[in-house]
Amino acid sequence: MNAVELAQEASTLFSLPDVYMKLQQVIRKPETGINDIADLISTDVSLTARLLKVANSSFYSFPAEIGTISRAINLIGTDQLMNLVLATSVAGSFSGVPKDVIDMDSFWRHNVDTALVARSLAAAGKLPDVERLFVIGLLHNVGKLITLTELPDLAKEALVCSENEAPWQCQQRVLGFTFADCGAELLSNWGLPEGLVESVRFQHIPNLAGDDQASAAILNIGSRAASAMEQEICPDEGADYLALIDAESWGLANVEQADLDAAVEFANEEAWNILGVISSAVY
Repeated sequence: MNAVELAQEASTLFSLPDVYMKLQQVIRKPETGINDIADLISTDVSLTARLLKVANSSFYSFPAEIGTISRAINLIGTDQLMNLVLATSVAGSFSGVPKDVIDMDSFWRHNVDTALVARSLAAAGKLPDVERLFVIGLLHNVGKLITLTELPDLAKEALVCSENEAPWQCQQRVLGFTFADCGAELLSNWGLPEGLVESVRFQHIPNLAGDDQASAAILNIGSRAASAMEQEICPDEGADYLALIDAESWGLANVEQADLDAAVEFANEEAWNILGVISSAVY
């Protein structure tokens, strides 16, 4: 299978959360107001609790408590709310992955770290819609999950890199495509915005991402920083991930090392809170 075929196959197993699809339909209607959106979300008690938990966390640091979804929408806007609905619900789409395929706790910890670092870097680089970068970070590695589920033997072989070989180069050699290629195809099948899809697709080569170079560059930096964070917790002799940051990414993202240091600190502080929100969407 190539990346397109694999993603098509995976689309029958993994789909966008129902509430996200319903929200898209409601928001497209010109007559829809804030109360209509809030009413729809409020029918899902678990989702409401997750969104309010995030809104009242240091993720936003609002000066006063946010007690209702309508208040949250007024403060963060409809687009950002949609991003948060996706981010806090998407883990449930992959809840059926067998435990022997991949350690899902580690998988989501890496993605959450990437998402938090990316969000912080997006703010430092003055990119619009920083919540979009959070979603991109959270979804950037779904291709790995899909490949391990559909092609377990080959995927595991693709995780064993030769010396001086970058992980995505190993994936290309073994599979004929990268996890990023496969993930981008699934997100495209889901109908997610093209900018999000292309940022995931070109996360290893951001300068090819066209209008989405800055987002892809931030993802390039964020994902490698997240891998380096994991190595600090569980030291191994794997790749030097910080050294694998694309040299052009700093300029494309308009950030510096000091911005990354601050982003990593933010991720370390906030990760467990976001992981708790994500796990509540699964269990």
